[in-house]
This record gives sequence, C-alpha cells and structure tokens, in this order.
Amino acid sequence: SPFVWWVGHIVQYLYRLQPRMEEHVRAAKENIGFVEPIPGMQVRRTDKIWEARYQPVDKYMPVIQRYYQNRNTTVKPVYLATDEASVVTELQTKYPDFTFLSDSETVATGGIIKSRYLSQAHVGVITDLQLLLRCEVVVCTLSSNLCRLIYEVHVSRGWKVGETLHSLDSGYRFW
Repeated sequence: SPFVWWVGHIVQYLYRLQPRMEEHVRAAKENIGFVEPIPGMQVRRTDKIWEARYQPVDKYMPVIQRYYQNRNTTVKPVYLATDEASVVTELQTKYPDFTFLSDSETVATGGIIKSRYLSQAHVGVITDLQLLLRCEVVVCTLSSNLCRLIYEVHVSRGWKVGETLHSLDSGYRFW
C-alpha cells in the first residue's frame, strides 16, 4: 500500500536517533547480547487488556520455532520486548531451549503505569523499537502502536511483511 509505505518513511525520519540515543541502543545491544540475525517478539500485558484480546505466550512461539527449525544451531536467542516481568519468567520456564533477551530495566518499569510518562520509559520504548526493527522476524499484535510502527517501516524498506512480521490479532489499521 502506498499509504503504508509513505507512513513508514515518515516514521523512519521521525525516529532518527540522536548520538546519545544511538549510543544507548548500542550499549543495550551489547549488554543483553543482541546479535543479528535474530527473531523478536513484543508481548504487551499491562494496559493491553483495555484495547485487545489477551494473547498467551504459547501463540507467539510457533513462529519463533519455525524460524529456528532449519537452522543448525543449539543457541536460539530471541529478542523480547515486554511490559510485564512475568512474561520473561513464563517464556524461560516453558521454552528452556531458547534464550530470551530483554532489557531488565525496561521490563521492570513497564508494568508501572505511572512510570510510563517518565523519560526513562520513553528511552525504553525507543530502544525496544530500534531492536525490534533489527530483528529478521517479529511476532507481535498489530493492535499495538509499536507493532504498527514496525509494520510500516518493514513496508517502506520493501520487506515481505507476511514473512517478516506476524500479527496474532488484527490486520493493519491506521488509527
């Protein structure tokens, strides 16, 4: 869609990183061991219940499992952007063959609604966005603004969105 392509270019322009933020993203990648290529997933929980249907973590994993199915590797890292610490624990318990990488500070403060308006929370969201944009495959819900931004950027880059982004709920809508 030309509209989505155009929006994706605007998003990329608006989210150009300043040197300080670029350094923060680089440091975050290094701290969690983020190495490309890697699949990613965004699992929202806290305020999501007011907007869309709950998606259990088990629905996210088939795409990730398919990603690693034909790769000859014993190490299976997955970038995880979430606002709920229990999601990290649940995934690590249910899927011990995978290594879930996430920024512990962003996860710890994501579930606190009042902290979402602090500058550190904004830095966490921008970091999640930048790292998810570096993932080869992303599993998320298009009812999430962050997932829609990723979709728009993927379209503007000419990526085959059906192969690189998998939504568990709705299709793309601009609202």
